[in-house]
Amino acid sequence: MSILNDIWNRIARKPDRRKAAVTETSGTENRVYAVVTEEGVILFSDTPKGMKARNSYLQHLADGFFNVTKVPETLRIYEIDLPTKRVAGLADNCIEKLSKADLRSTDAQLRRSVVNFTSDKFADRSVLDGGVCRAKFDLRPDFHNFDRLTKEFGLGISPRNYDVASLLYISENGYAGIVAADKVHPFSYEYEFRELAEKLGDSMRARMNAPLSAHDFGYAALQKEAKEMAADLLQSEFHITDGEFRLGARISRIERMEMSHPVSYPHSEEEQTGGLPETHYRQEAPEQRMSDSQRQVKHAASITPQKKEKKQLIL
Repeated sequence: MSILNDIWNRIARKPDRRKAAVTETSGTENRVYAVVTEEGVILFSDTPKGMKARNSYLQHLADGFFNVTKVPETLRIYEIDLPTKRVAGLADNCIEKLSKADLRSTDAQLRRSVVNFTSDKFADRSVLDGGVCRAKFDLRPDFHNFDRLTKEFGLGISPRNYDVASLLYISENGYAGIVAADKVHPFSYEYEFRELAEKLGDSMRARMNAPLSAHDFGYAALQKEAKEMAADLLQSEFHITDGEFRLGARISRIERMEMSHPVSYPHSEEEQTGGLPETHYRQEAPEQRMSDSQRQVKHAASITPQKKEKKQLIL
């Protein structure tokens, strides 16, 4: 199964309740987790409340993953088993108003509570003394980096981020039919690839009808064109070139739509039936981050590929 197909399946399925269950398993009673980026350090207690707050912060980082104005490029998670009184007191300070409904919920994130990830909630790096780094993530705008982060913690993927991830995938591996087949979140750039996709389909059928032929019926050339088209869109619409942000692009159609017609997508079935609304965020980040959070789509985790491999996908 392709990596992109895997992402689509994770979006389409219900949230993985096992992720939520993990957050409710207590380890060392006083343990504190530190999430470290270039912006600073935020501390979370090893409690259901603290783990849900940590997942909400990780969701915040995922929502802004492809924002050109973002600061973080690396993410490290530290485990502090014997925190000082000062460090323990700083844990969960991002929660400004805790809703008891969040504690009763099996959701892995805080949905009703008010959380704040502004700079005043960050601690200095001295709090990491005695801590052990348990995980490290690359936050640069790369498909595999984004896939690993969202998969590891069962995070949501906003429509905008799905578009960028799809374009990154195509730019590396070629066009995949699963992009257009997604009914949960339609690929916003399907029209640009429609004619090319039809030609790829014709090429595939010709290859199937002539299995002994060494001719690829233009398949390789078409996939090269798809990769170049995706790379051009990434640069012109999202300022991304070769896995790095580079300014000089125009505003994307997704950003234009968000400014003129704000849209909100529910996280789960609970919200579709009038259940828990989304967590209230206070951030110093650009408005785009809030928009991504409001529009994210819930998905569960699945198996991560062992290594990055460039693959040619069959429609």
